[in-house]
Amino acid sequence: MTAFRRCERAATVAAACDALTDDLLDAGVEMPSVYLLVGERLRCFAARGYFQVVDGFPREAGVIGSVVASGEAVAISDVREHPAFIAAVPGLLGEACVPLVVRGRIVGAVNAESRTLLPPGWIGILRQAADSLAARITLLGGVAEESTMQRVARATVELTALGSSAAVERRVVALACELSGMSSAVLARPGSDGLTVTAGTGPLAGALGALTPAELSTMSGWVAAGTSSHFPGGKDAPPEYEFLDRAGLRSLAVYPLTAAGQPVGLLLVADGAPYPHRTETVEALELLGAQAASALGGLTALHEMSRRALADPLTGCGNFGAFVSDLDAIARRRDDQSLTCLLLDVDRFKNVNDTHGHLAGDRLLQDVVASLRPAIRGGDRLFRLGGDEFAVLASGANAEDAERLADRLLRAVRVTGATVSVGFARSNGSDASGLRARADAALYAAKHGGRNTVRGWTQDLTRPVAENLAG
Repeated sequence: MTAFRRCERAATVAAACDALTDDLLDAGVEMPSVYLLVGERLRCFAARGYFQVVDGFPREAGVIGSVVASGEAVAISDVREHPAFIAAVPGLLGEACVPLVVRGRIVGAVNAESRTLLPPGWIGILRQAADSLAARITLLGGVAEESTMQRVARATVELTALGSSAAVERRVVALACELSGMSSAVLARPGSDGLTVTAGTGPLAGALGALTPAELSTMSGWVAAGTSSHFPGGKDAPPEYEFLDRAGLRSLAVYPLTAAGQPVGLLLVADGAPYPHRTETVEALELLGAQAASALGGLTALHEMSRRALADPLTGCGNFGAFVSDLDAIARRRDDQSLTCLLLDVDRFKNVNDTHGHLAGDRLLQDVVASLRPAIRGGDRLFRLGGDEFAVLASGANAEDAERLADRLLRAVRVTGATVSVGFARSNGSDASGLRARADAALYAAKHGGRNTVRGWTQDLTRPVAENLAG
């Protein structure tokens, strides 16, 4: 029976973990470490023999995470053949790990690694070490709960990993309730009509979501200087704030969301019972609001960059890259939804540039797009493929719908003083990859047949390569 005397005399949980690794070194265990669960991550509380420490394991990552998740000890003779192994230092060969169980709950793991094949007997020593540490932790009152600031740090990591504004908003309101202990939270962001609630959780979310833009604007004024605002008791609100009582609030905290010095929303946290004002909670929610604003601002900027990358800078409609991306996505989907591809070419556009200059040509292209937008249906997508060639992708159109849409586009452009030739082809979705080539053949036939006309693709159409109609 191995003695772990340093661990058994430790005055704190952290000191017990640290002492245990020294005891394990004395027992001949080469590279011992102790990990405890803090929130949702495994934190290294002690390690010996390493010049580099791996910290912050997700719950099931690596050998240590898998042991904590399963509750089963492992002894790996040669880690080079183990897919879950995460190397802390080069040249490691053996690893042994046992779960640390306190009062029937897995709270971490005791681990050891070696530069040789795993020595026999280590797994037994680690089991004894884990039992000794668990007994000491129990006497010391158990593992401390995650602190408020640790929870905020975890929240920050979570938010930066989310890929959409909606996901960030949903997670922020859930975290606000978790950090504050209050029952409900909503997030409001600016829209065309002013501040509007975009996400909420808890029993008061409906009442908070019913607040008008004017009422939310009043709340925004409370925190316009960058402060937070609190009504811990609810009943002392002045008559001007009667909407708080109408919503059934007995406590409310309002936090500004600010990115790059600009307001981007409000975080409201509320309860139907009085809730005391606590500085630690206020600090945590202020940090959450700041991180939420940063995450939302970053996603907005990324979305705008993506939008610009797929937009034609002259006309604002989708560019060639957007067209190819949409068409490829439909081809990969391989469902049976019908799709129509319409290609439009401005007749004799080169003459406009040669006679009136390229600025006049650019204005004409902008006018063409302006005339086409009202002519397409709500779900249809308009693209400029380059030069004077445009495309429309229309889902769900049958043969008659496709022909009517093509005629509508043809007529719409005439208000600009120009004409277009239109070629179109239909697909059931599974053969979308060749759709553009068929529509292109139909467009060529329309131009070759006299321009200012529509032609649908038929089996007899091919696209000659050598001949050029020059617009």
